[in-house]
Amino acid sequence: MEQETIRAVRDAELAAEQIEQEAARQREELLARAKADAAETVGQAVAGAKARADAALAEAKQLGEAMQSEALESVKKEIASLRAGADAKGAEVRRLILSELI
Repeated sequence: MEQETIRAVRDAELAAEQIEQEAARQREELLARAKADAAETVGQAVAGAKARADAALAEAKQLGEAMQSEALESVKKEIASLRAGADAKGAEVRRLILSELI
């Protein structure tokens, strides 16, 4: 009877040790899987953020170029207007000089 009890205790200890080892293996497996999943999620989040940042940068660049083009056109029109005004004033000045000389 005593030997049966000792054997039962040893068997129970062995079973407990096997269960513990299996639990440790499963824990490591789950931890590795969780780390891999987390790394993939972070990678996807970074890629998504980079894509959004690139799109925003492209949009901002396009908007900046459009604003620069509009400003350039506005300046060109103002220069043309000032030249036209200067030409008109020049013609008026020449007419006045000629009228004074005659």
